[in-house]
Amino acid sequence: MRRSLRAGAAVVISSLLVLALAGCGGGGSQKADPKNPVTIDVAVLAATEFYVIPWLVGQQQGFFADRGVVVKDIVAGSGGSATLRTQLSGGMPIGEIGYKSVLDARSEDIPVLTVGGGAQGPYGGDFYALADNDRVNELRDIKRWAYTNPGSSVYALSFLLPKAAGLPTEAERIAAGGVGEGAALLEAGTVDVAWLPPSLASRNTGKFKKVVSTGDYITDFQQSVITTSPEYAEEHPDVVRGVLAGWQEATEWIARNPDAAAKIYARHADLPLKSATSVVEGAIESKVWNVGFNPAALKRGTEAAVVSGFKGDVEYCEFMDGSYLPSGASTDLPTKCGE
Repeated sequence: MRRSLRAGAAVVISSLLVLALAGCGGGGSQKADPKNPVTIDVAVLAATEFYVIPWLVGQQQGFFADRGVVVKDIVAGSGGSATLRTQLSGGMPIGEIGYKSVLDARSEDIPVLTVGGGAQGPYGGDFYALADNDRVNELRDIKRWAYTNPGSSVYALSFLLPKAAGLPTEAERIAAGGVGEGAALLEAGTVDVAWLPPSLASRNTGKFKKVVSTGDYITDFQQSVITTSPEYAEEHPDVVRGVLAGWQEATEWIARNPDAAAKIYARHADLPLKSATSVVEGAIESKVWNVGFNPAALKRGTEAAVVSGFKGDVEYCEFMDGSYLPSGASTDLPTKCGE
C-alpha cells in the first residue's frame, strides 16, 4: 500500500511539474532589469512562520525589485511536499521548500534544482508541555511526543534529540496532523510534549512551557532550501540570481532592523507585535537564515530525512547548484563536485 501511495504521489507531482514548466519555461530568457522587471510569485512553506520573513522584507523593502524582480504574491504551502506541489501546480518558478521534500522529489526523478540555502539551523524546532505539568520538565521526562505528520522533520527530531542527549529513543509518538494541532493534544493530556510553531508559542507564553530547546542539542540543521526547476534556472538565470541576492540582503536588513522587520511580520501573520518581535529576535539570534550552502546542515538534514523514511543515495551535486548564489555566499557541499 505504501509503495502505491508513493507511486501515486510521483505521478501527481510529475504532472504538476509539466504544468509549472509550461507556465514558467517558455518564451525565451527573461532579463531581470530594474527598469523593466520580471514579475513572479513564490511559494513558501509555513508562510505564517519565520521562513516568510526574508521574503516579506525583500518584497516590501524593494530588494528584489532593485535587481529586476517583482515578487508579487507569496503563496503559502502547507509544509513539506505540499509546498512543492503548491509551487509546481501554481506555475511559480521559485519557492522555499522543505529539504526532505526535495530529496523525495529527486528520488522519483522529478527535476527540482536547489539554488540557495534557506533555514539552516534548529530554530523553531522546540517542544513544549503545558505550563502546569510538573511531571515533564526536561528531555528525559518525555514518554509521549506529538509531531506534525509522518515523514516530517519534526518527527525526525523526536528521535534525533534523545539520541543527541545520549538517552533512549523509545517512546510513543503521535501525529498531530498539521502545524499547531499539537496544542490540542497537550490540552487533552494525550501527549507529554508537542512541537509548537514559534508564532503559536509566542502568543501563549503563560499556557505552555518549553521543555526541549532543540538548539541545546543540535546546531546545523537544514530545514528548507530555495528551489526552482533546472529549465527555469537555465533560461532565466538573472531572475534566479536576483531573487537570491535580494533574499540575502533582506536577511542582513532584518538583523539591523529587527523592530521594523517585526512590524512587517506582525501585519502579515496577524500577530501581536510583541509575539512577532519574539519570533524575529529568536531567528536572528539563532542565525537560522543563510542563502549559501552549509555542508554540516545538509548532512544533518539528510540524517533527519532518513529517520523520517527517506531511502536512497543523496547525490548533492546532481540537484544543488551554487552558481546562482551572490558573491561571498558559500557554495560548499558535503561532497566535492566535478571530481
